[in-house]
Amino acid sequence: MKTLINFVLTVLCFSFVIKEEIVQREVLITKESFLYIKGTSNINTFTCVYDAATLSRKVPVRFTQDNNTMHFKNVHMQLKNTGFNCGNRGINNDFHELLQTNKYPNINFELLSATHYKNSVEAQVAIEIAGIKKQYKVPVKTNGELAPIEGVLCINITDFGLTPPKKMMGMILVREDIEIVFGFDLQTVK
Repeated sequence: MKTLINFVLTVLCFSFVIKEEIVQREVLITKESFLYIKGTSNINTFTCVYDAATLSRKVPVRFTQDNNTMHFKNVHMQLKNTGFNCGNRGINNDFHELLQTNKYPNINFELLSATHYKNSVEAQVAIEIAGIKKQYKVPVKTNGELAPIEGVLCINITDFGLTPPKKMMGMILVREDIEIVFGFDLQTVK
């Protein structure tokens, strides 16, 4: 009798364990996608646009689903600092000096999760700039399909140990807060 009770309890315990199913897909980021960094100084604004042609690539996507949240496994995107164009050579040089491109040639993004609410989506991402990695939550606009996915992530560059450049003996000051603006046009690869 005791053996039967133990067996029934064991079966009941395992019946409540939910198996985590890993979904695997390959997604193409199309050349219609965009990404740029927008900043300001005390006298002007600047925009550093990433070369859209180099954004286009196939990305393997693995995730599990837990209610309204997708948990991603190793979904990375590496952006070469040299892929950004800020409009002129002087600003490009300042940009690369700020990011320490000689030592850290890439900005690394990792998609950690995406939570779907009634009328919105919030993504959790990890960003590595100049060897320092930080996590952020970013609201994402989507039409409920795979594409387009758009958003704006506001960060403070001092969080990554970066010092905003000062030019003309301190008369031109770049502000610490910048925006990373993105729009990814995605297609599932069959």
